[in-house]
Amino acid sequence: MASPPDCTSSHCSQVFLTYDPSLAGNVVFLALFAILIPLTLALGIKYKSSIFATVVATGLALEVVGYVGRVLLNKSPADRTDFILFLIGTILAATFICGAVFLVMPQIIAVYGEEFRSWRSAWYSFLFYALTALSLALELAGGLVSTIQDNPGETGTGVHVLVAGLAIQLVALLIFVGHAILFAIAVHTRHHALDIKFAGIYNSGSFKTFLFALSLSTLLLIIRTAYRTVVIAEGYHSSIAQSEILLLVLDGLMVLLATLLLLLFFPGRILRDSWSQTSTQTFSKTPLRPIRPAPYELPSTQNSPTFNRMSAKSSPAHYSPRKLQHQAPPPPPQRAMVDSEALW
Repeated sequence: MASPPDCTSSHCSQVFLTYDPSLAGNVVFLALFAILIPLTLALGIKYKSSIFATVVATGLALEVVGYVGRVLLNKSPADRTDFILFLIGTILAATFICGAVFLVMPQIIAVYGEEFRSWRSAWYSFLFYALTALSLALELAGGLVSTIQDNPGETGTGVHVLVAGLAIQLVALLIFVGHAILFAIAVHTRHHALDIKFAGIYNSGSFKTFLFALSLSTLLLIIRTAYRTVVIAEGYHSSIAQSEILLLVLDGLMVLLATLLLLLFFPGRILRDSWSQTSTQTFSKTPLRPIRPAPYELPSTQNSPTFNRMSAKSSPAHYSPRKLQHQAPPPPPQRAMVDSEALW
C-alpha cells in the first residue's frame, strides 16, 4: 500500500493514492462503459443523431481511459502516469455527457414552440457551449499541472484551475435547470397556446417519460460534479479523496446511470418525428417584399338607374347606323379591371 509523501524538499515526487484500487470494481465499470460505446454509435446512425451520439461516445471513451488508469493503479498505486489517466479521463468524460444533455433542449423547445422559450436560441447555444468548452480547457490544464508538477506552489495552482473548471461545469448545469424550469412554467401557464401540430408528440407517454429521464440524468450529473468539485478542492490526500467507495458510487455510478437513461430514452428515437417536422421550419434571411394586392374588379353598373342598356348591348356584331343616329354617343369604354401594376 502506498503512503502519502513525507519529504522536506519543495520538489518531491507526489504519491496520489494511499490505497490499492479494487481490481474487480474498476474492471466492471471499465467493461460497462466500453460496451456502451458501440451501442451509442449504432443508435446515432439508426436515428440520424450523429452529433449527439458522437459527444456521448467521446465521454464514454474517456471513462474507459480513466478506468484503465485505475486498473493499472491496482498494481502500482504510486505511478504518476496511471493516476493522470484516471484523473483526466474521469474528469473530462462527464463534461462531454453534460454537453450532450445541453444539445437536447433546443429540440424540446421546438416541439412545444419557440414562443415559450425564455432565451433566444443564439444566446442558449453561445452560453452553454462556451461554458462547456471553457470547462474542458480548465479541467485539462488544471489536471495536468496539478499532477505533473512536484512544486507545491505549482501543484496548488493546478488544483485551483481544476476546481474552477469543475465549478463552471456545475454552474452550467444549474443554469440549464433554471432555464428548463422557466420553460416548463411558460408551457404550463400558456398551454392553451400550444400548436396542435405537435400534440401527438408532447401528449405521448414516451415523450413525458423521456422528459423525466432527462431530468433525472441531469440531477445525477449535478451530484457527480458537486462531489468531484469538493474532492479536488479538499486535496488529493484528503480523506474524501482517498475513499474508493465514494468515488465509485458518486462518480462512476452517477455517470453510468445518467448515460444509460440517455440511451434507453434516446432523444433521436423519441424526437425523430419532431426533428423531421421542425427541420423544415427555416426562416429566410432575405428582406420581406411588399405584398401586392390582387386586381380589383369594379362594381357592375347594371343595377344603376342611369345605366343605358342600349349602349351595353352595342357591339360590332349588332352595329346599326340608323339606330345610332337617334342615340346619344356612348360613353367612353371603362376598364373593368384595375391593373395592380399601376399602383406600384
